[in-house]
Amino acid sequence: MVYIHQRQESEIRRELLLSKLDAHAEVINNAYEKGTVDLLLPDIPKDLRVTIVNNDGKVLLDTGVPDASTMGNHDTRPELQQARFHKVGTSVRTSKTTGTKTFYYARYYGDHYIRAALPYDHVNTYYQGLETNNYYFIYTSIIVFLLMMIALFMLVRRYNTSLRQLGDLSNQIAQGVPLDQLALPSDDFGAMGQQIVDLLKEKEQAIAAIREARKRLILHFKLSNIGIALFDKDGNTEFANSHFILYANMLATRPMTNANELIDEPNLEKVKHFLEDKKHKKKSLIQTINQCNKIFEIKALKSKDGSFELTIEDITKEENNRVLKHEMTSSITQKLRTPLISIRSYLETLNFMDISDEKRKEFTQKAYSQAVHMNEVLDDIRLLTKLDDEDEALVDFTPVNLRLVAEEIRIAYTAAFTEHGITFANELPSELTIRGNQSLLYDIFKNLVENSLRYAGDNIEINIRSYHEDKKYAYISYHDTGKGVDEKTLGRLFDRFYRADEGKSEEGKGGTGLGLSIVRNAIQIHGGQVQARIHPSGGLEVLFHLRK
Repeated sequence: MVYIHQRQESEIRRELLLSKLDAHAEVINNAYEKGTVDLLLPDIPKDLRVTIVNNDGKVLLDTGVPDASTMGNHDTRPELQQARFHKVGTSVRTSKTTGTKTFYYARYYGDHYIRAALPYDHVNTYYQGLETNNYYFIYTSIIVFLLMMIALFMLVRRYNTSLRQLGDLSNQIAQGVPLDQLALPSDDFGAMGQQIVDLLKEKEQAIAAIREARKRLILHFKLSNIGIALFDKDGNTEFANSHFILYANMLATRPMTNANELIDEPNLEKVKHFLEDKKHKKKSLIQTINQCNKIFEIKALKSKDGSFELTIEDITKEENNRVLKHEMTSSITQKLRTPLISIRSYLETLNFMDISDEKRKEFTQKAYSQAVHMNEVLDDIRLLTKLDDEDEALVDFTPVNLRLVAEEIRIAYTAAFTEHGITFANELPSELTIRGNQSLLYDIFKNLVENSLRYAGDNIEINIRSYHEDKKYAYISYHDTGKGVDEKTLGRLFDRFYRADEGKSEEGKGGTGLGLSIVRNAIQIHGGQVQARIHPSGGLEVLFHLRK
């Protein structure tokens, strides 16, 4: 706007200047035609130089030169050539006469030219009213412009700040900053941001609820140890957990990648027929399958829309426990029946027969021995039952020095060792300590020693040593140099109620058949395993490890 105004003002000033010079030219021309130029010259402004040139370019008069005849031909002057065709001509150039930059104005009158020359630096001050620009408009325009810029700057800064804060809000959300700690703008954008935050909170709450439900469901599947799979009405798998895939591959005759392939297995023909039978009134079916030395219970459940659910549960342990309890009941009955019959026979003899004092004393001692044997059986059964039912997490574990435990055994059985000529060597390192149960560790070594006392014979050596140790386990070897056992019976030594020498039991000298079973269970509670082998000396060696 300032530029346009200045340009228009410049045009106006030029027109005014030309009008002023044109007026001078008219006055001078009138005087020239009347021959009174000399009388007019004193009234011409001092800075205005007047020249009269004829058609041939000859200077007739020049107020800036005393003698005009000395001046050269002006026919080629641009202002004259322009005036010849347009009556009026102007130019700005350096004067050859004065050597200064000059504004020339020429007017053509048919047979001569009237030219006015004005120093260029006098143009703006030549007449009153044109000496200065209209600075009021410029200043007003600049002030208005600055005010507009300030207003625009404040507006832009306001919205820029809000947009930057929204950008920061977006970055904070992306970085996982809690929604309650987000910084929001205090303007309309802030209200918009608050609405976004509220929506995100609702979404987070919904997602958190879904995640929590999912965690509970997954935890339920993990703790239940049951394989579960859901299928739509077309038999396509909608969901199958890892237990189902594992069990399904154990039941399948070929590797499976999709859970629905299990239904086509031959051993699940009964389940397949149940699922395909639309007229079957029952909505569930249970089938038990023996596979891979395990027992699986498969349950099928149909829905009204045709979808169905399959679950696979490994019930091997439950079945084995059931069988084991049945066998234990039979074995316990047999174990207690024999000494009871013996005690009854001895007591009947003492009560109804007239025998000598020596025989009476002998029968009384035998009855007492059988009673002690029965008590040992009951004690071992009680301990073994406790080990079966004991949860490792509930056992009181404390730091236990294994060498000191073995020393307690040596001290407790010193008399028996001396009686049978047994040498006991405790070679366990003095610093060998594990986190275990003192009582159960004592029972491990106690039952191993009693097994040697009963079956290994006299004049033998018993040795306990640590043959290896790492960060997790301590590896222990127990062996005697006694009679040993048949290699075929090694695999059954840790079975309940098994004895390699049944004859001693009949004599009342044998054990309960539960000692080595107690050893195995106590070792398992301590995170280890046990096995037996023939020692190079011919005796029995028991190797086991305990979690440190």
